[in-house]
Amino acid sequence: MSVDETKRLGTRVALWEFGQNDPKRDSGSKLCRLGLASSLRVGRSFNGIVLSSEATTLLSASDAEIVAKHGIAGINCSWNRLEAIPFHNVGKPRNHRKLPFLVAANSVNYGRPYKMNTAEALAASLVIVRADDDAHTLLEPFAYGDEFLRLNAEALDAYAAAANASGVSDAETAFLDAARASKREARSRCSGDTYIHAADLPPDCNSEDDDELDDDETS
Repeated sequence: MSVDETKRLGTRVALWEFGQNDPKRDSGSKLCRLGLASSLRVGRSFNGIVLSSEATTLLSASDAEIVAKHGIAGINCSWNRLEAIPFHNVGKPRNHRKLPFLVAANSVNYGRPYKMNTAEALAASLVIVRADDDAHTLLEPFAYGDEFLRLNAEALDAYAAAANASGVSDAETAFLDAARASKREARSRCSGDTYIHAADLPPDCNSEDDDELDDDETS
């Protein structure tokens, strides 16, 4: 199965696949099957931006030129097995980037901060570098695609508007401060007769991960 040629991406998207997840559930594997992403061998040259949880620099609109020219790549692996990934041998270290605060919408990690799967992480990256049409196309095959963009709309707008990594960091801090204030206000209202569903609130970025949860893939 492949994607309609009228819905092909304008941005090159690639993945290093490490086979740590069930391919039937793995969003990165699905992107490759649909022809929306290509597979890379470890050690193969890649001049584009690489999403890495080990990176120290935030992705920003200042990376848009590199993405437009060379593409963007994800590391398709399990959140629980990051120690097995040779991060030093995937792409150029100077082009490694991490994502700012965002919330997953996939069924495995719904509502959990930073726990996006590969499709979500790549789509968020495309929004940040202002390739929105490609982001929507990338998420179209997934039932949670629209929900991911809805949950993160405010944050993604702020990150995309920032000129560079420092600006994204400032936007992330401002967003988290506002989210914490909103949660405090909501808890105060909940002490009365008002009931607010937890899914309507921004998650706490300091919440502990559930180690028993079978996490999906990361980027």
